[in-house]
Amino acid sequence: MKKDIVYTAMKSVSRSMAPLLLLAFSLEVTAQDSWVNPPPTKNAEEWMPEQHTYTTPEQAPLVSMGEDGRLVYRPFSDRGDKMIDFSYAGYKRSEEPIPDVPVVETLSPPSGRSKPSRDLAYPKKPDSHREIQSALDEVAEMEPDANGFRGAVLLKKGTWYINEPLVIRSGVVLRGEGDGEDGTVIIVTMSDDDDLDTSGIRLGAGGRSDEDIGRPAESQIADDYVPTGAMQLTLKDASGFQAGDPVSVFKTTNEEWIEVLGVGERLRHIRGGQEGAGKRPWSPQTYRHERRITAVNGNTITLDVPMPQSIEAAHGGGTVKKTAPSTRTAQCGLENLRLVSNYDTSVRDEGKDTNFQNLRDGIVVTRCRDSWIRNCTVMHVWKSAIQLNGSQYITVRDCKSLQPVGPFGGGRRYAFSIGGSSCTFFYNCTSEDGRHDFVVGARTMGPNVFLECFVPEGGNGEPHHRWGVGTLWDNVSMPNDGALCTFNRGDSGSGHGWGGANSVFWNCDSPNITVFDPETTGENNFAIGYTGTRTNGFGTGGLWYANTRGGYWGVPQEGKFYGFAAMGSGYIESPDKPVEPQSLFIQQLIDRIGKEKAMQVLEEKEAGPDGSDVLFEDPMSGNWQENWFLDGENAVLEHRDGGLAFITE
Repeated sequence: MKKDIVYTAMKSVSRSMAPLLLLAFSLEVTAQDSWVNPPPTKNAEEWMPEQHTYTTPEQAPLVSMGEDGRLVYRPFSDRGDKMIDFSYAGYKRSEEPIPDVPVVETLSPPSGRSKPSRDLAYPKKPDSHREIQSALDEVAEMEPDANGFRGAVLLKKGTWYINEPLVIRSGVVLRGEGDGEDGTVIIVTMSDDDDLDTSGIRLGAGGRSDEDIGRPAESQIADDYVPTGAMQLTLKDASGFQAGDPVSVFKTTNEEWIEVLGVGERLRHIRGGQEGAGKRPWSPQTYRHERRITAVNGNTITLDVPMPQSIEAAHGGGTVKKTAPSTRTAQCGLENLRLVSNYDTSVRDEGKDTNFQNLRDGIVVTRCRDSWIRNCTVMHVWKSAIQLNGSQYITVRDCKSLQPVGPFGGGRRYAFSIGGSSCTFFYNCTSEDGRHDFVVGARTMGPNVFLECFVPEGGNGEPHHRWGVGTLWDNVSMPNDGALCTFNRGDSGSGHGWGGANSVFWNCDSPNITVFDPETTGENNFAIGYTGTRTNGFGTGGLWYANTRGGYWGVPQEGKFYGFAAMGSGYIESPDKPVEPQSLFIQQLIDRIGKEKAMQVLEEKEAGPDGSDVLFEDPMSGNWQENWFLDGENAVLEHRDGGLAFITE
């Protein structure tokens, strides 16, 4: 049998025979051969896409407004898989506004004159690290209040200089007086002996994720199939579990799952040659979802957050294990400041390994939960402005990544990045000059959300590699040469394979929105609604890249161009105009907690600017039935110490 039809033969036989077939040909096939038929030889510069006829999916509308003003969901598969509820993402599951923690320590900027440093963009002295960190540590030792808060450290406006990272612990908030040039500015200079893995401010100090406990309750999942979006699981034995238990839900994968997705040995044989020899096929993994049990009925448990992917017994099944209460850092925050990385202006960019002596990351959140970053600007880092690692229920809002410094290449410029974290919420964030501006890393289990985020020029949003699932890009705008993508990245890098699944681009604006459908039943990728201005030509680089690196040219999985910004083999609905609701996340949150509470969370209006309580707000939504208080204008009724105040805008 010819080597270039081996993969085709594998796809046509029983899935259970695929590993045996692979073994049968293992001696015949070398890393220098391509199994893909035809091999991916098309050239991006020479490729002129054929325009195919777009057909509305039979499931459309997948999500729509019902007569009762709530969302109606239709399954996207014949096994009950449906769009997940993303509204659990954010601080306190987006059920409470970010609080205004009282100030208990106030620091004024150093009075000593700064001294310019040779070749550095900014001075690096006088160093205030010890003063600031001591204040943060003192507050961290205070007794927490009933909500777990110890207090805020306020840095008065002015310029501060530090030469080591600041660390924020549980119950502590670091607050400035504005993220503009005339606000609180912290300039960070790396020491000469620092390596490249550096950051300016770290939320999280010690602690661990939810871990197994001694002799924990554990049970295999009895369901043959758990659909995407499910909140109930049937166990073989739920007797050891009760409501309130923290648990880990593990999706276990096997070789069959890997071969169905085409991310096993096939990765070495897409382009073949020496390029293929260095690729690393996927191996069976467990994918962990941290949840809490809300109810137990017989052997059926109900979870507090929906599952972002399917679990199938034939592909490895899954287990549920009780875990210890989390000791993650919690109830901490960073607010209202500008973090600036110093850098060496004399260094010339000579490629990926060029070292400008600047920070890798501006702000890093590690092993935290129920915490936040708001109104912060980060400048001149070479990788991430804000990076989330192993964290849960985090809100990042009203933040900016500006003027990164460093090579524009692989592993660089991931402005707002999620790694191994779930239920995180990025709202109204802006990035400039990034590569992967709003990005999800390997094995990152959702739901995670980017809402109303913006890139003025270029830009990219995507799950980057190795199965990041359940991410929503909602009203994300990259109108000038930007790209929103989720597909099989195939033999990119060391063998990235499927970047992600169950990713949703909802009412986004980008000239390139590329979605591909994974080969598994319970996963798809979705481009629903479009808010940009349609033009005659769109960048199809993402489509070319996906078909080439995934080895999809000439096969049923090949992604198609329809003359719209949205393209590929995934689920595409309303590619030329927006859909209702305008925001999926906001409507899901309204459905779950009510409009009044949802608006308080999104607009942070639990109290007025002077501490007054907001009694009523007319949202000026355009619906005359809602705008009964003052037709045509936004209006707020507040209770203040001196009485009631009526305010209009």
